[in-house]
Order: sequence, then structure tokens, then C-alpha cells
Amino acid sequence: RNGKFYFMHDKLQEAAYSKMKPEERFLHHNRYGLALGFVAVRERDDRLLLTAVTQINQGGPQAVIDDEQAVVVANLNLDAGKIAMNMSDFFLAHSFFNYGISYLRRGHWDEHYHLSLELFNLAAKCAFMNAEHDRLKMLTEQIMHNARCFNDKFQAISVTVSLLNCSGNVPAAVELVKTTLSNLDEGLPSAITPTVIKRYLDNTKTYLANLSDESLLSYKAMINPSKIFTVELLFKMYGYLTLIDKRAALPIIPLKVIQLSLTYGMSPHSPSAFAQYGNYLALIEDKFEEGYRYVKLALSLMKKTASRAHDGSTIFWSTHTRIHVEPMQSSIECYLDAYKAHMKSGNTYSNAVWCSSVYNMCCLWSGKELNAVVDSMKDT
Repeated sequence: RNGKFYFMHDKLQEAAYSKMKPEERFLHHNRYGLALGFVAVRERDDRLLLTAVTQINQGGPQAVIDDEQAVVVANLNLDAGKIAMNMSDFFLAHSFFNYGISYLRRGHWDEHYHLSLELFNLAAKCAFMNAEHDRLKMLTEQIMHNARCFNDKFQAISVTVSLLNCSGNVPAAVELVKTTLSNLDEGLPSAITPTVIKRYLDNTKTYLANLSDESLLSYKAMINPSKIFTVELLFKMYGYLTLIDKRAALPIIPLKVIQLSLTYGMSPHSPSAFAQYGNYLALIEDKFEEGYRYVKLALSLMKKTASRAHDGSTIFWSTHTRIHVEPMQSSIECYLDAYKAHMKSGNTYSNAVWCSSVYNMCCLWSGKELNAVVDSMKDT
């Protein structure tokens, strides 16, 4: 038909397929998948690449003819897994990364270190997203054992911290963050007193004294991996300390992030830190004009940041001051915007829920019609 051969029925195809010896089937899948894979890479066809790698994996490691081909197939699985992650299909992505790991030969941590590290890190991330905790522990143990430097352990530490938190062991997550920050020479003071907080606040004000909004908005991006990781851990700790009601260090965390941002460049978390700093000035020191300035700066910085993962936090924190400066009935809608941003980025567990709760409470305070408030509660 149309110059091509077809089986008259699926059962005939299955019968013909079953007549082949297993080793022949594996080899045919491997050869067919590799042929498709090279075309997919050349044409930059993501859909074809997923099909090709699926065929290769049906052949499995036993069909790979030598070490060189094993590395090629592992890399193809790595690329396919990244495509699946971009589609938010973490189960499929995890399958590709696990297959990629299965093609690695003995001694791969020495001979193909960067490929091994990336496969294991991404597999661990997918295992966390899929709640495959036993697999996650095995992967992170391998990374921690074989990583050549502390920087290469960052992703494994990060996902382990998140696992401890989600497993309900928040104190252990906090301790791991504290230990890691100390190893990065960015530890927090052991005793947080009003004097310590004032010192951090005064230092931050000194940093910012001669910087205009324009100069802050044109600041370079943070590129130092250890500082990016430090900021990520600081914000994780902020949330965890809130959960276990140990709030003494909370005031200095955004201040420390601002100081790091002004020294090493702006990170995706920097806008949230500026929003919290603006809240402190406005709501604690009663300097509403200055605080409102930094809240607006935070929102402008957020728009310049490439990542959208933390928009919800920036919008949420900035709205605390905005509802005291702008008309309340319109500004509280920003809490709903924060809720939507968190939902879009997948931060649904606590962040989105908290935004929704604050929004609904503010609706009651603002004098909105009760039926409309009830409808909003049902929607969120």
C-alpha cells in the first residue's frame, strides 16, 4: 500500500516478532533506535528522539556492542530525559535517566564523570518529584560518594534537604542546611540577638545607601555556583524555621541575601529578599515611603529575572506593604496573583495554600460582598 509493506493484522506482526530470538530482537531494536536517533539529533526533532531512545531501551544494555556505543546511548537517554522534564513528565524522564545509568560501564565515575554526575543528579530530582524515596537515597549516596568536589554535591544536598522536609523531619533538614552553610563559609550566627539583627540591618542600609533603583535594576546576575546555592539554602531555611516555630533567625536571612546579591550579583531569590526588606522598613520601622520603594523595586527585579519559579513569593511578600499604601480592595488581588504564580510553578503544598488563605482573609477585611468571598474560597 502506497509503496510500503504492512502486516494484514496485528496478530500476524506479533507472531512474526515472537519468532525472532530474544538476542535478535534486542539487536534490531538497538540498531533501529540508533538510526532514528542520529536523524533526530541532526534534525533537532525532539519527538523523534523520544521514539528513537525508547527503541534503543527496548534493546537494553545487552544489545550495546562496545563501550563507545554505551556512552552514545547514555547521552541520548540524558537528552531524552531532559526533553521529558521540559514536558513535566517526570515519570518518563526518570525512566530515561535510569536507562542512561544502566548503560554506564564499570569505572564510569572515573572515565565519564560529568555524564555520570548529570545522569545521577537529574535521576535524583525526578525520583524526588515522583516520591520514589528509596531510589532517591541510593542515587544521592552515589553522588556524595563519588563527587570530586563539594560544589558537585550541591544538587544532591538540595534534594536531600527537600526530602527531609517532605518526610516530616524538618529539624534534620534545618541541621543539614546549617552544616552546609558553614562548609560554604556562609553560616548564620549561633545566637541571634537584637544586637545581631541591628548589625545586619545597619550593614544592609550602608550597602544600599548610595545605590539608585536604576543601578540596582542593572546589577549583574549571580554566577558563582556556591553563592547561588547559599541563597537557595537560606530561603529553604527560612521556610523550615517558620514550620518549626524557630523564628529568631528569620529577620537576618533576607538581609544576608541582599548583601550577597550586592556583592556577587542578583539571584532568582533576590527580589523576594528586597520585598521582605521593604516590609521591615514599612511595617516595623514605620518608614512606608522607603519600604514601598523597595517593594516596587522587588517587583521590577522579578520581571528582569529569567526564572519564574519564585514570582509567587515576591508578589506575596510585596503585597504586605502594598495593601497599606495602595487601595486595599484592588491591591489584595495581588495575593491571588501570588497564588496563581505558585500554582503555575508547582509550589502548591504550602506556598499557594497560604497565599489563598491570606487573600480570602483580606477579602473579609476589605468589605467585599460575602457571597463573592465564599465563591473565591471555593475556587482557590
